Amino acid sequence: MRKNQKGAVLIVSLIMLLLLTILSVSSMQTIILEEKVTGNYKDKNTAFQAAEAALRAGESFLETVPLPNFDGTTVGLYQPTATGGSRWNIVNWSDDAQVMNYAGLAHVADQPAFIIEELLPVRDNDSSRGAGGENTFKFYRVTARAVGATNTAIVMLQSVYKRAI
Repeated sequence: MRKNQKGAVLIVSLIMLLLLTILSVSSMQTIILEEKVTGNYKDKNTAFQAAEAALRAGESFLETVPLPNFDGTTVGLYQPTATGGSRWNIVNWSDDAQVMNYAGLAHVADQPAFIIEELLPVRDNDSSRGAGGENTFKFYRVTARAVGATNTAIVMLQSVYKRAI
């Protein structure tokens, strides 16, 4: 046996153990970050799907015959503003007296809502539609807003719906 051992193996082992610990902690931080990103993506996708459902509900509402008047008596139906601006950015989306709610969705923090704005009529002189007569159409802007599983993921979608008068 050697009498002058200095413990070099112990020091090398401790350094290797320290390196493995640092590597493990770094890997765990990366995994935790990836889990957060995945959760946020799922939350945003849930909000998107809820907004899409509310948008389709608004478009289905426009297929009803006859349509109610857009005179402010029906919740969520609006005339163009006096300045020509959009109403979707001035509506209080959390006020049930200003928006139509689309209920029945699970896994969302709050049920999605939508509004419908009547836009100015447009005349169409397209002769390919028939005998060359003039057709009048009304256009409606449907705006839907939804949140995901948390209130931090907000999605707004819009579509323009064309309806013959």
